[in-house]
Amino acid sequence: MNRTFQTILAGVALLLSSCGASQMVAGIEGSGSPIVASGAISGFGSIFVNGVEYATTNAQIDIDDQPGTESQLLVGEIVTVTGTVNADGKSGTATQVTFGGDVVGPVTQVDAATRTLVVLGQTVIVTGSTVFDSNIQPANFSGVKPGAHVEVSGFANSLGQIVASRVQLVTAGTLRVQGIVQALDSSARTFQVNALLVDYSAVTPMGTLANGSVVTVQGSGLSASGALVATGVQVLPGLSGAANSDGEVEGVITAFTSSADFMIGALNVTTNASTQFTLNGVTLGVDVRIEVSGSFDSSGNLVAASVTAIAESEGLVRGLVQSLPTSSTVTVLGVTVSTSATTELEDQSSLMLRPFHLSDLRVGDYVEARGTIGSGAALDAEVLLREDPDTLSYLQGTATNVIAPTLTLLGVTVTTTAQTQYSGPDGSPLTAAQFFAQAPSAMVQVGGTLSGGSFLATQVQIEGQ
Repeated sequence: MNRTFQTILAGVALLLSSCGASQMVAGIEGSGSPIVASGAISGFGSIFVNGVEYATTNAQIDIDDQPGTESQLLVGEIVTVTGTVNADGKSGTATQVTFGGDVVGPVTQVDAATRTLVVLGQTVIVTGSTVFDSNIQPANFSGVKPGAHVEVSGFANSLGQIVASRVQLVTAGTLRVQGIVQALDSSARTFQVNALLVDYSAVTPMGTLANGSVVTVQGSGLSASGALVATGVQVLPGLSGAANSDGEVEGVITAFTSSADFMIGALNVTTNASTQFTLNGVTLGVDVRIEVSGSFDSSGNLVAASVTAIAESEGLVRGLVQSLPTSSTVTVLGVTVSTSATTELEDQSSLMLRPFHLSDLRVGDYVEARGTIGSGAALDAEVLLREDPDTLSYLQGTATNVIAPTLTLLGVTVTTTAQTQYSGPDGSPLTAAQFFAQAPSAMVQVGGTLSGGSFLATQVQIEGQ
């Protein structure tokens, strides 16, 4: 890794948690153990983060540097929770919940081939676990158009790109960016955040600006030269906790020395002989998404009791619920969808039920589940959304048993016909022969209808590797 960029990474504070908080240190009083938790909201009633339900009755909630309420928070947004966790490790009490979008502004570029967006000079990477606002239609990558005004919450990777956890459509207005200060020119009163030039000549920053600092910048518009004209600049502190307090952090590895010493943003994580690793087939390294649980030492390092690698969500099932859910599973299109305490659940149907739980599903509800592919007809869901019904159902998985005119996805037999439309990763049309030649072991998405246990495909696309 470039040494200069390693130095910049050492200054990353809250890029791992899209929060913009000024109070990040645990050590509060309470019946449980003090904790700082940073990760995606997976549900409400009160608020679920990293598999723990935190009561928020008396919590201070800050949203984009303004006082807010729990009702304004959304599934998939990355928050930092300061509070206490109970001995069961499943419940706790929050005294502060902080959210701040990584970037708010108009989309200037959309690249379908790389599944990336550019917003205010920030590259946004969309993955299989990204949650899209239901006001984006369709509520997926293809629904985001240049000019749309969005707020993106996610994790910074080793290049300063935003790995999106949620993309939210917002009303055009204030512009916002959070990132690392680069190319600081104190005479001209400018600096860069990735490809965005910031002009802070009209404001006095809160905190001391330096290359490598992490800042939140508010702006009213762009100058003729394309610089963001700042109306506010705040230097952010790092994520930390008092010695011996607990820490639960979800993020992306931004620097990696070894499995015993790596960084999530500016937070240094160390492991030892007692650390439990659950890698799920993933090799630890730069840009791998993980969840770390442990305690802070006197130097502010997070000493990991457990490290869990989060595999890329490549599987998808979208269709009607076939039977009432159990405590943790639901069957859709013949696929058993398994959920856990960290599965992000949201009701994007016209009912907009909140809080929304798996037990709220009914036979015939139209849902979308995305996650890792299990064995047989199974999907381990990272995201499960209830949506308004669609005329088509969808499956995505690794193609097996590929013998024209059929293939198998997620254990479901898919049958193509003369009317089926075929396309490649870039959306360009393929012939049936070309598709079946490329499909074996490829990631494939199909749209169609379920009939008699077989999925009749009207459209199929190779998603690439």
